[in-house]
Amino acid sequence: MDKVKRSPDTMRSMTTPKTLILGLGNPILSDDGVGLIVAARLRGRVDGVDVISTPLIGVHLLDLVVGYDALFLIDALITTGNQPGELRFISPDDISLPTLSSHGFNFLELLLLGRKLGLSVPELKGVYGITIGKEPAFGEKLSSELMRNVEAMVSQIARHIKEQLSG
Repeated sequence: MDKVKRSPDTMRSMTTPKTLILGLGNPILSDDGVGLIVAARLRGRVDGVDVISTPLIGVHLLDLVVGYDALFLIDALITTGNQPGELRFISPDDISLPTLSSHGFNFLELLLLGRKLGLSVPELKGVYGITIGKEPAFGEKLSSELMRNVEAMVSQIARHIKEQLSG
């Protein structure tokens, strides 16, 4: 079974600047899979951008990002005091090391490792964190609270990425 869902744009020429939207999450931990679903719905919404949804973690993610110039991440964010379904954009400048991650590595550390290995890794442009409230339970569907907000989040992210890339 293919664990990585790629958009058709991933076959584009290697000579043009490439941007990747990477949706992360666990498809069997209910709301933790929101990054996968939002990224999948972004396919075709931002011209010239590749979209990959994956449950992969750790150094396996390096294989997906090598060769890209710019990277936007979409992932679930467990916080207190926020309502499930709130979208937060986190600038790379606002991310400090170490940051806890369920993906095996802090993504900044992963990109740093890639650079030290001489790999062509992208610049992290930002993380779209989608609050899920609490630790997710087992299940393959998002909660109704999150599902209600998915399309609005997709529209917000698409608009924001277009602005980031044009300016």
